Amino acid sequence: MTQAHDPKFPQTPSGALYPKDYVVGVIDDLQEARQAVQAFEEAGYDANEIRLMGGQEALEKVQQLDEEKNWLQRVLSSFQDTTDETGVHIYQLAAQQGKQILHVRANSDEDVNRISALMMRYHAHTIKFFSPWSVADIPPQSLPGH
Repeated sequence: MTQAHDPKFPQTPSGALYPKDYVVGVIDDLQEARQAVQAFEEAGYDANEIRLMGGQEALEKVQQLDEEKNWLQRVLSSFQDTTDETGVHIYQLAAQQGKQILHVRANSDEDVNRISALMMRYHAHTIKFFSPWSVADIPPQSLPGH
């Protein structure tokens, strides 16, 4: 069985979700998450490169990917689960808690900074940038006087 490729949500060779070149964050409130999407569109980001997933939708995507894995991907995935340091599991936990997962494509380091700053205006947390070779945590910006 060949696995369908989803360019918005690329996968690792083991079949795990890996949003390469995306900044990903969790927004607790659905209304605030929708406002963030609108703010990105108004700031000129391509609507096709912005993806808001509700908790249920994110869980269904993970389940779909798990079901589509071939035998080799299942073996690799079981090994990856024990050694994964990307922290992607925290998004699955957030989805289980009914939170929204916002993905915005970044084309440069400057984009990563702009996207994460805009996400934080809408109370996003657990923000990470998934580059082709690594995953970077985006630390919350400290408030003046703190």
